[in-house]
Amino acid sequence: MRTVNRLHGRRATAIALAGVALAGSVGMAAADDAASGHAHPVSQEASRPGPGTDPGFPTFVHLPADQAAHPNSQQEWWYTVGHIRAGGHKYGYEVQLSRKGITQISITDEETGAYTSEQKAFKPDQFSASAGELDVRMPNASLSGPLDAMHLKAGLPQGKGVLDLKLKAVGPALYNNGTGLFPFLDDTSYYYSLPDLQTTGTLTLDGSTRQVTGTSWLDRQWGDWNWDTLHKWTWMAVRLDNGQVLNLWDLFDDNGEKHWATVLGPDGTHRVVSVDPLAPRATRFETSPTTGQRYAGKWTVTIPALHTELVVTAEPVLQEIQANQPFTPGINEADSSVRGTYQGRPVTGDAYVEQFGLWN
Repeated sequence: MRTVNRLHGRRATAIALAGVALAGSVGMAAADDAASGHAHPVSQEASRPGPGTDPGFPTFVHLPADQAAHPNSQQEWWYTVGHIRAGGHKYGYEVQLSRKGITQISITDEETGAYTSEQKAFKPDQFSASAGELDVRMPNASLSGPLDAMHLKAGLPQGKGVLDLKLKAVGPALYNNGTGLFPFLDDTSYYYSLPDLQTTGTLTLDGSTRQVTGTSWLDRQWGDWNWDTLHKWTWMAVRLDNGQVLNLWDLFDDNGEKHWATVLGPDGTHRVVSVDPLAPRATRFETSPTTGQRYAGKWTVTIPALHTELVVTAEPVLQEIQANQPFTPGINEADSSVRGTYQGRPVTGDAYVEQFGLWN
């Protein structure tokens, strides 16, 4: 997810301070619930809401307005991952656009394990990001349009892959940390996800264009924080076949390890829950021959408050984007599958797993 730009700063507005207090109270409830064996519900909707529906509880982000750029924030990205199918053939993809003019694009062939990726930086006069609507344009990628008809285009060099997709948001938004105000690296950020995007369009590989359908996930995060405190993180975007969605973090910084998830139900219910640390049960490690980074390829995700255990498997393990930065020479963005139990019942699903920072 995420491209590093070493710019620091803090917001000092009353709303941000109030948000920190509210986000902290949600997090504390989650910790108490994890200890007691109960999850913390933030909201319950009677029927499945759409992405622009008032969630019925206070949030610090607002749709569709916050799809647009936030020029006063030092960090911001639009990060999309998806699982698409052409006939019987399955692919995963990732496209990130940073307001600093950096793109990341990757395509994974789930059948053969073939993987292609690129990170590229552009000069300020080569890209734009509208503050009035969703309209972000780079020379090799763009994302624009309303919630029910977003248009995503991205191309890898030398004809190695071109995506031309329509994304339609059909389910509720996920407000990370239950409010959309998200504690992050000794500061806060604004953060929501659109995890249920009906996806149609085309994928062109080796000169051959094929029609695709599937489901995508858009992550939106912006704010001001201090990258210098970060060591590394594992992040997961998990969609289960029972309709539950998890945005999961296991983050190491100067203050230690933090591990939690925001869980979204199909009816709009949000729960913020503790997750057991991922590292002790991570397996299938492989070392990148390019960067020397050592990444896991299989994780057991245990959520005591939800009586849930999921096994997340990356195929292949190495799906690395070369970042060419001392802080994070590579970022592993792994198309993954999920099996396990949720509240004691069998589930399957798909995921994207990001390993960011120094993994060696």
